[in-house]
Amino acid sequence: MSLRVHTHSPSAQGDMAFNLTILSLTELLSLGGLLGNGVALWLLNQNVYRNPFSIYLLDVACADLIFLCCHMVAIIPELLQDQLNFPEFVHISLIMLRFFCYIVGLSLLTAISTEQCLATLFPAWYLCRRPRYLTTCVCALIWVLCLLLDLLLSGACTQFFGAPSHHLCGTLWLVVAVLLAALCCTMCVTSLLLLLRVERGPERHQARGFPTLVLLAVLLFLFCGLPFGIFWLSKNLSWHTPLYFYHFSFFMASVHSAAKPAIYFFLGSTPGQRFQEPLRLVLQRALGDEAELGAGREASQGGLVDMTV
Repeated sequence: MSLRVHTHSPSAQGDMAFNLTILSLTELLSLGGLLGNGVALWLLNQNVYRNPFSIYLLDVACADLIFLCCHMVAIIPELLQDQLNFPEFVHISLIMLRFFCYIVGLSLLTAISTEQCLATLFPAWYLCRRPRYLTTCVCALIWVLCLLLDLLLSGACTQFFGAPSHHLCGTLWLVVAVLLAALCCTMCVTSLLLLLRVERGPERHQARGFPTLVLLAVLLFLFCGLPFGIFWLSKNLSWHTPLYFYHFSFFMASVHSAAKPAIYFFLGSTPGQRFQEPLRLVLQRALGDEAELGAGREASQGGLVDMTV
C-alpha cells in the first residue's frame, strides 16, 4: 500500500483536453488563493492579539498558503505531460506536506466551529471562564499532532526514512479514515447547533458576522475540501473511485483553500461599497462581534460585549 500517487494513469486514460483544462484552472485558482491568503495572513497578523478567533484564522491561512504552494508545484509535471519529473525525495515531500496542511486545516476548522458553538450556547462561561491561552494551546497542539501523524505515514508508507511497512501503513490510513470521519462529524454537529441557535436566538436578525463565516467555511469544506480527503483514502485503502475523481478532487481542493479569503471579503464588505473600503476594516467586520469581544476582554471586564445581544 504505497502513498505515492501515479499521476500519469488518470491522464493517460481520460480525456487529455479535459484534464489539461482542469489542471490549468487548478493552477490559476491556486495562484489566486496564494494572493488572497497572503493578504489575509498579513491583515490577521496585525489583529491577532485583539481577538482569539483571529489566531485560528491566522493558522488556517498559513496552512492554506503552504497547501496551495505545494499543490501548484505538485501538478506541474502532469500539466507539462511528464516533460518534467521531480526526484523521488521532492515528490514524496510535496505529497506529505500537502496532506499535512490538509489535516491541519480540517482540525483547525473543527476547533473553530466547536469553540464558536460553545461561545454562542454558553456566553457567560466563554466571557468569564474561558482560559486565556486556550486558542494558542489548541493551535499548537493541532500542528504538533498532525506533524507526528504525517511523519508516521512518511515512515510507514514511503521510503523516506527507510523500508516501508505495508501492514503499519494500512493501519495508519485506517486511523486517518477514522480521524477524518470524527472531525467531519464533530464539525457538522457543532455547526448544526450553531445554526439552530443563530436562527432561533435573539441574534437571528443579524445577516452577517463570525457565526455566518464559520457556517460558510464548514459548507465550503464539505462540498470542496472533503473530496480531496476521500481521494487520498481511496488511493491508500484501495477503494474504487471513478477516473475523473482524481482531477476533480484536486480542483475542488484548490477552490476550498482559495475561496476562504473571498468569504472574509464578502461577509465583511458593505453592499454597494465593495472595493472601496480598507481591507483591514472589512476583515474586522467579517469577524463580527468577536472583534469587540477580544478587545473587551483585553481591556477590562466592564468592556465585555455579550455575544447574545
